[in-house]
Amino acid sequence: MKRIIRTRRSGMVYIAVSIFLGVVAVNSANNLLYLVTAVLLGYMLASGLAGRGNIRNAQVSVSFPDEVYAQTPCVATVRIVNKSRFVPLFLIEVALEERKGRVFFPIVQPGKSESRSFFTVFPFRGRHDVEDIELSSVYPFNFFVRYWPVDFETSVTVFPCPLRCDLELVFVRRSRQDDEGEDAASKEETDIVGVRPYVEGDSMKRIHWKSSARTGKLKTRLYDGTSSQSGRVIDLDRLVERDVERGLSMAAYAITESMRSKLPVGMLSRQEIILPAADFPHKKDLLTRLALYE
Repeated sequence: MKRIIRTRRSGMVYIAVSIFLGVVAVNSANNLLYLVTAVLLGYMLASGLAGRGNIRNAQVSVSFPDEVYAQTPCVATVRIVNKSRFVPLFLIEVALEERKGRVFFPIVQPGKSESRSFFTVFPFRGRHDVEDIELSSVYPFNFFVRYWPVDFETSVTVFPCPLRCDLELVFVRRSRQDDEGEDAASKEETDIVGVRPYVEGDSMKRIHWKSSARTGKLKTRLYDGTSSQSGRVIDLDRLVERDVERGLSMAAYAITESMRSKLPVGMLSRQEIILPAADFPHKKDLLTRLALYE
């Protein structure tokens, strides 16, 4: 964005009055009108210099949460740093044009920073470049709006909007032999390391009935062995066969729900298997793959 100065209605009136008095002063040779016109023009010059010095000392940055989902409001945080060590910043407004978000900073003290947040929405998944940041100010007299270029760029990876669905339709379908082998392995796992909330698809043989009765909600055992915590794998290839965006949204829902329940989850995508895990970096990696899926 280039440096632009736009005149407000009050500024147009001020300019018109200054021109009118100047013309009258020339025609009438009235020294008092000359003096008044000079004061008005000097006032306008002081306004321009003060406004330019005010806005040029503002350094702007914008940040977004770790998880941003398409078509879902998220919080964007705008931070302004006053580069001047002696003069405050006044009446600064920052806007993200495409996302229609605006924040206003009445004053920022010398050498300090201020942060404001607003809700914004990204309409579709993928990587979004945030560079259309608009910095403006009406300081000092609200006659003109001065726009100043912002030297800041960042990108946001927007995940697919989670679509609530039956989780049984999302995960890789296991054969009866796989289930029998898993049940046989679980019998050898005698060390229970904890319980977690029940998730659709958990074997009823793993239900921890005492904890379920105490809390009133179904709980599933977590064993010390690997087979019971191996998690489940999302069959992304099958989900995107008919409708890519719907399939990606269903996969995003399965990932978020599984991670919320501390259930390890993996993904089968283009014949590549991503092994299940339950930590945040793994969750972010899976969602990023969905966001950038082509």
